[in-house]
This record gives sequence, structure tokens and C-alpha cells, in this order.
Amino acid sequence: MSPATTDWDEEVKQVKPQSNRPPPRAAGCLMISGLSVAIVIAMAVFGIQTKVGSDLVASYLQKQTGLDLSIGGAQLVAPLDLVLTDVQTKPTTTPLGSFKAREIQMGYRWGGGVQLSLRGLRLELVKIADGWVPASFSKLATLTDVRDTVALFSDDPKLMSLDVTDSAVLWSSPDGERLSGVDGLSLSMRPVLLGERHLKIFEVSARTVFREGGIKGRLMRRMWVTAPENPYLEVDYRGVWEGDEASVKDWWAIPPTTGKRGTGK
Repeated sequence: MSPATTDWDEEVKQVKPQSNRPPPRAAGCLMISGLSVAIVIAMAVFGIQTKVGSDLVASYLQKQTGLDLSIGGAQLVAPLDLVLTDVQTKPTTTPLGSFKAREIQMGYRWGGGVQLSLRGLRLELVKIADGWVPASFSKLATLTDVRDTVALFSDDPKLMSLDVTDSAVLWSSPDGERLSGVDGLSLSMRPVLLGERHLKIFEVSARTVFREGGIKGRLMRRMWVTAPENPYLEVDYRGVWEGDEASVKDWWAIPPTTGKRGTGK
């Protein structure tokens, strides 16, 4: 499904990168503002190859995200990005739920933007009596409407560019039962400027998707634009579903054209 029209093509030609706006904060482990990135990189510059330096970065990220993290390694790469490897929650302090990333890369870009990339992310969200753990990702855990995706970020995430590749997210019960999940996940978010309108372009693809009710999907791709007046302007939606996918009202469902935003359960 694609809404591409002549008017759309003309508008896309006017799209240009954001600039001169304050940096954002995102949800969960993505809650790293532009200032935070600068501080973390500064820590790394003075202690990148030492355990003390690595512990300082881990401690700062813990304060920012609420996650007790261990970091396997860290290095600086051009143009002055910090790359953290083997980042994961400590099982002794996070008995249920887990966050693991093979690599996290963060840095500034010209114009003040923040680029954040996560590779090999493995996130397990566990349903408990009073919510979800890790609690830092509770908004993601309860996200049931694609129109609320932008709410994972702060009110002004206009300068963050996000890339997630080769990743997986699992929703499960405390006894290990899989409730839903997605594997082979890639996600990108790009801020754009169309005239005076601040937009965001989201693109998600997944190798396999498991939804409630035993519904399975494969080779999924979804792309949409979020505008101030409309949180979901569909550009593309494709994939193969097995089962009555229309019966499930979750993030993968196509939202009704009522203009009303969904809310998490």
C-alpha cells in the first residue's frame, strides 16, 4: 500500500534535514540527550581503554536509563563517535527481563543532531503483576498502536536519528511463556523539515513476527510519516500473515481512519 502521488513527490523534494534545534531524549535505553552524549564521549576520551573509564560510562548510562549495565568494551571512531560493545543488564540486579546489545554507537552530527545506532539488540520484556520489566521500557512494552510510536520519544525529538539493526524483542511471562515477539528487526527514524512542518519518517522491517493468538508474520515492512496533525501517514505496508491477523489489535494492526490516536493498554 503506497500513498505516493504527484503532490507527495513534490513535497518530498522540499524535505531537508533539521537544524538548530535542541537535542531530544528517547525512551528506555534511548533516553540519551545531546548533552548526555557529549558527557559520555568526554568520559570515554579520558578513559576509553581503562576499566575506570568503562565503569564511569556504565554508571552514567545507568543514571540516564535506570538500567544496571555492564560494558564489554569501548572505543572512539570517526567522526568522534563512541562505540560501546557487549552492553547488557546484569542478571544479579535484573532477574527478570533483559537488555543486550552487541554494539551501541552514539555521536553528534553537524547542525547539533544526535545519531544513535544499536546493533544486535536483544530485549526481553516480562509481564509482572504491577507492569513490565525492565521498567525503563514499560512504554515500549505497552505500545499497542502504531500512532503512539512517536510518544516513545520526548516532545521534541526533532534532532535524533535512530537506527536499530539485526535485533529482536520478546514479550513474555515470568515463567518464560512467549506472549509475542519480533525477530530480524530493523528500525530507522529520521527527522525532516517540510516547509515549517517538523516531520519524522519511520521505517520498520522484520524477518518474523509473533502476535497474540498464534498469528505469525514474515518478511514484514512498514513505513510511515508522523506529522503534527496526523501521527500516521502510511507510505508502505507489506508482509505475509498466517492466521486471522485482522482480529488482533496491536502495533501491527492498521489503525482506523478516525484521526484519533490510540493508547497503550
